[in-house]
Amino acid sequence: MEAVVPSEAAVAVLRAISHAGYTYAESKALCDAAGWRLVDDEPELGYVRYEAKLTADATERRLFTVLLAGGGTRQLAFVPLFYVEEFEVSREPLDRAFAAIAQQLTESLGTPASTGSYSYPHRVGWPYSFVGWVLSDATLTLVQDEFDIQFGKDVTLWVQPAGTPVEVPVNCNDSA
Repeated sequence: MEAVVPSEAAVAVLRAISHAGYTYAESKALCDAAGWRLVDDEPELGYVRYEAKLTADATERRLFTVLLAGGGTRQLAFVPLFYVEEFEVSREPLDRAFAAIAQQLTESLGTPASTGSYSYPHRVGWPYSFVGWVLSDATLTLVQDEFDIQFGKDVTLWVQPAGTPVEVPVNCNDSA
């Protein structure tokens, strides 16, 4: 998967979904207006998922998931921007993709509220980087992680409600 940096227009959609409170109707309306293709319409399961074209010139689309208000999990959304398969032992592609995406997001969003690294007990010697912005309408956190380890390691952009502190790792099932 090639690394993709969301355009300012795509980031505006992500922020608008947070500002709208991750509601079903408004999240769908915003994604539909952006021209993203609905993949999973599962409000009874607490989410909707779209194939999002994050830049005007991107040939690849990314799966963008919104965990809906009232769905029993945290209200948030996320979109993987890059991944490397588990069997790739070098972390260089993961680090290079993270650095490039973080740099471009910083150029458009401004100085991050928090940057750093974290680790898991089962990955000794493999720190993951993060950078987060606490904005007026959303908290955006870019992380290196292993959100879905069957696909390897990833760089994912998480969109949380305004005022949410930047904390890692980000998890769908954390309490609100």
